[in-house]
Amino acid sequence: MTEFAMRPTFLLALMLFVSSPAFAQEAAGRAPDLSDLLKQPTYFAAWQEMISAETPPDWVTEYTATLNGPPVPNIPVAIDGQSHMLGFTCKPNECGDNQLYALFAPDGSKAWALMATAETGIVWLGYPDDRVRAAINGVLKK
Repeated sequence: MTEFAMRPTFLLALMLFVSSPAFAQEAAGRAPDLSDLLKQPTYFAAWQEMISAETPPDWVTEYTATLNGPPVPNIPVAIDGQSHMLGFTCKPNECGDNQLYALFAPDGSKAWALMATAETGIVWLGYPDDRVRAAINGVLKK
């Protein structure tokens, strides 16, 4: 199964994760999503640095300007014993074929992403090393 074909499984896992009672208590009844991370200057700077190395699709540029996207909760991802945060966004009304999974360093100072679109296939942003790629792929395969 390809990485791109695994996205429905990832979205289902995120939806199940949101429904857990412990997670539902966070953020006053609403689990934090990618836009919540990007409202913090350190995370936003890392995001900007990541996407500025590429020419992102218009929907990514629009998301960066508005932070208006699906309220999919961030999930913690462990790399070398440290908790990184994985966030998700997609193109409005065309989410199935235009997705972006962004992973942030524990302090928010660095961001990497897997962007999957019908047009370009899989594109890695932020120059992730093998550990980061494996961590993102590992979440998508669950």
